[in-house]
Amino acid sequence: MATQQSLLIQVPCANTERFVEGKRSPCLNSAGNACSRCHLVQYCGRKCQIAHWGIHKLDCNSALRKSTWKPAWEVENREPTFIIDDGGGQPYFTTFGAVKYLWGNMPALDMLRATKNERDQLPDNLRLLFAGDIRNVVKTISELTTKFGGKCEVVVNDRDFDIVARNAILLLSALVFEPMMAAPIMIHIWYSALIPKKFYRLLQDHVLPLIEDVCAKIRAKPSEKLQSKTWTYGKRSLKLVLEKKQWDKLPFYLKVPAGLTAAKAQNIRRSVMLAPERKDYVDRTAYNRPPSWRVCFMKFREEGILAPFGMSREDFSTPNPTFYQTNNVWPMGDGSDPLSGWTLGDVLPRAPLGNTAHKDVYGRLFMFLQDVIMQFCHRIKDLNLRLTLLHLDARELPGILKGSGVGLGSNSFDRIEVSNITDGGFLGTYQTLKTFAPLLKRPTENRHATIIGLFLNAVHEVATPVDEFVNFGSETDRLSRYITVNSSLLSSNTNSAAVLQMIEARAIFRNYDPLFDRYMQELDFPGIAREVGLVLKGRNTVVEKWPLKLREGATQQEFDVLQASSHLGNERYVEWKVAA
Repeated sequence: MATQQSLLIQVPCANTERFVEGKRSPCLNSAGNACSRCHLVQYCGRKCQIAHWGIHKLDCNSALRKSTWKPAWEVENREPTFIIDDGGGQPYFTTFGAVKYLWGNMPALDMLRATKNERDQLPDNLRLLFAGDIRNVVKTISELTTKFGGKCEVVVNDRDFDIVARNAILLLSALVFEPMMAAPIMIHIWYSALIPKKFYRLLQDHVLPLIEDVCAKIRAKPSEKLQSKTWTYGKRSLKLVLEKKQWDKLPFYLKVPAGLTAAKAQNIRRSVMLAPERKDYVDRTAYNRPPSWRVCFMKFREEGILAPFGMSREDFSTPNPTFYQTNNVWPMGDGSDPLSGWTLGDVLPRAPLGNTAHKDVYGRLFMFLQDVIMQFCHRIKDLNLRLTLLHLDARELPGILKGSGVGLGSNSFDRIEVSNITDGGFLGTYQTLKTFAPLLKRPTENRHATIIGLFLNAVHEVATPVDEFVNFGSETDRLSRYITVNSSLLSSNTNSAAVLQMIEARAIFRNYDPLFDRYMQELDFPGIAREVGLVLKGRNTVVEKWPLKLREGATQQEFDVLQASSHLGNERYVEWKVAA
């Protein structure tokens, strides 16, 4: 496998257009010298940097990199379309394109956080229940102490079959391939719209036959009948439970649809990510990002390949079949971004790293993910691990867990992550807790056993216009520590990008505790918990209540990172345990 398709120890030389004896031959040397102007790319030496300048200058001199860059609506002196469309609401609540969330929209969590809970007293039979994609699984297991020598049982459920299928392929890749090969394969299957042809062939040669073998054996089974298959690799196993008709669909997640070329796939994706009618929305997001990030942001929107900025894209010639189930649809909205699923404070350096491409934010995410996934793959090699994947409505889980060979019933789990189905627009708090409370271990078995729920919409559901402005002065004062608040501009040019940025950024400094307290009171959280045998934990021990909230005394970098993210700091986690 070519150097740039296997594990990247270091950011590669960006001279991808080098010619040797008249033939294009990208430089494969290790690169230790960053472009000192943009810090987006690195070169192996001055010779390659000079040779590549004719191409790189388009990015290095991009208008997006200028601190004076303005969105098109301001340059054209017109009202932005998002004000016309949504009355000037927050940009993150207006979507475009399909509505699947294949990457998750909150940073990955260590669902154990054992150092703050069980410490070295983890139960011999550790059982964890997750929802959504596997980012929380990867982070939790990668951080599981090597002192743990017991059995770890992980169940992941989601009602979206695309997510379940992708989880199965990702985890099979982790089990089938050696860690140094599994990591880049998993990253690109997870996040890249195009993948290297050699990775596609490896998956077809080593993963697809495992699935097709099951399909052949259950061909005569009823289409609605649940069928399970367990693949075992030493002390590790992966069990997949699906209806027969879903098994029949699964092989196609490793087959590119007929007639779908890389060029056509890119056009389909760009019709969403670069839709002309969404230009103002994209510009508003770009304006909130540091100048060099904007260039990375637009490159990822254009290409859809998660890799270091200067890495050759030549080998990325195959549409990722886990995204393209048909030859005419991109499955996610235009707000989807891999950066939303991981903690930027972990991805980014705490300070500039000298002569490196430290402003290549997607490249840094790639290198970070490579480390995390490698750690995950190495950790599971010597772990007594049983993985189970399910595709169910959450309300069906308790019954299925007891049957179908899964064998996990009442009071089984040490952690249960329910994501944001607790929100009113989904299952809701009462129904969620009623469903999952019986599955949580009692305090006599594990006093740290916890259900973790996420509320993304709660504060918006109870907020009134008065709440938006009651603390206008104090919020503006705090904002002024990070952004120059120009009062004359505020009153004279309401379509100024700087004015709109100030209006939106003020929400970062809002005190959301009273709003969430109001939400809990209106829904009677204590009463709901009491009815299902749970109690609300006064202090969260797995994840902070407001993990993305800007802390008091935050640095300018911390503010800039939060403002550049898709989050506002009003995302609230709640934890419950079984009542003693």
